Amino acid sequence: MRAEAANGWQFFVATLLIVIGAVNIIQGLVALFTPDFYMVGGTEMLFLGFGAWGVLLGLWGVVLVVAGLAVLSGRTWARVFGIVLACLNALAQLAFVLAMPVWSMVAIAIDILVVYGLTAGWPSRSRGEGSATSSGMSAAEQEAYRSGYQAAHEAPPQARAAERTVARPGGRGRADG
Repeated sequence: MRAEAANGWQFFVATLLIVIGAVNIIQGLVALFTPDFYMVGGTEMLFLGFGAWGVLLGLWGVVLVVAGLAVLSGRTWARVFGIVLACLNALAQLAFVLAMPVWSMVAIAIDILVVYGLTAGWPSRSRGEGSATSSGMSAAEQEAYRSGYQAAHEAPPQARAAERTVARPGGRGRADG
């Protein structure tokens, strides 16, 4: 399966994945080196301490950045990989909500945008390979439709000449132009 060039949705989703991955890396470094930054003290988080969350979020951020770069390839596996990672990231942010409630909600919203962009944001099949396109027609059918559309909207030569003729009061027409 040949991938097409990246489009706007792919760049949008890839950028979101890279940014959320970079923020997760920063969030992980902060949890690892300055755990007192977060509102929750000690090990009151879901089941891990801040050091473990720091390492986990840092590595997870690297995986999200890689997924963002993979989405630019336009491959189906990269889209599925991005969807799975965005869903898992939303779940991980739910576990981190006690420590950073506002950021966790923002990250979950971004993950939802990523899932939307990867599922509904671009055509499901590539164009120009003889396969059905996003409109349900093959490339040959689309070409036939376009040529028929152009032919139907082009006026015959005599009709164009009649359009340029302006009627005069004496019954004779004068050609413009």
